[in-house]
Amino acid sequence: MKLLFIFIISFKFSLCFSQTYSLNDFEACAIPKSGDKDWFIFNKATDKEFIFSLTLGKLEISKNKYNPYIQYNLPNGKLIGVNMGEFGGGLYYKPADSTKDIFINGKHAKDIQPRWSDGLEVPINNPIHKTLKNASLFLSGNVQFIFSFNDSIYIMGGLAHMGLNFGSIVSLSYKQDSFYISKSVTLDEAPCAMAIDKDVIYLATDKGFYTLNKTLKKKIIFTDLFWQGLYPSSVVVLDEKNVLVTVRGGYVKINPQEKTMAFFKAK
Repeated sequence: MKLLFIFIISFKFSLCFSQTYSLNDFEACAIPKSGDKDWFIFNKATDKEFIFSLTLGKLEISKNKYNPYIQYNLPNGKLIGVNMGEFGGGLYYKPADSTKDIFINGKHAKDIQPRWSDGLEVPINNPIHKTLKNASLFLSGNVQFIFSFNDSIYIMGGLAHMGLNFGSIVSLSYKQDSFYISKSVTLDEAPCAMAIDKDVIYLATDKGFYTLNKTLKKKIIFTDLFWQGLYPSSVVVLDEKNVLVTVRGGYVKINPQEKTMAFFKAK
């Protein structure tokens, strides 16, 4: 009986912390104006931040969880992109064999130092330093995404903080233990969320929404959006006319072809 009681309590406890969500948990509402009363309600809705994703064509919704780094596996190691906001970040490489010499743009990785303005500035006891053990810095600056596109590897990042708002995409190639980085695109604002569908990148920035084609040519869909300060967290492409972007407090449904949008708040 005691074991049964413990099982029931444990089961109920797990139900409290494992909740599934659907689009029925959101409802249509007017798009708030940046800085007005309704906008501040969404800005403070830190308990209503979601991530949308597609699994085998099915939309899945989960709560957003902060993660200061991402990883991208390579044959002889892995790239680590760090984004800690105003405390900096960088692109790092952790080789499978830490005794090998690594070169970046012809320079020994050991000789690369972070730029003072956007190097990683967190205490040594921060867990990120354990993740970066035996890793070499390749590039200073906040890294938001590392992804494959059009048979190339790209790194996207930037920063929106205290009047600063910038971003960029760089390409990375490698041959054995020699790596090469070159700048590909300058973005108008810091990137926040993205998705790739049919050779098109759908990108939500700090205050805009863009598409980029196979040559990374930008097409502006929206600028100066209300979601600046509502932190876009994911992009899902249902089809060419239905793109969902999650923001704090809800999500935005965008038709990139007709340049229309609708806002749905979390209930």
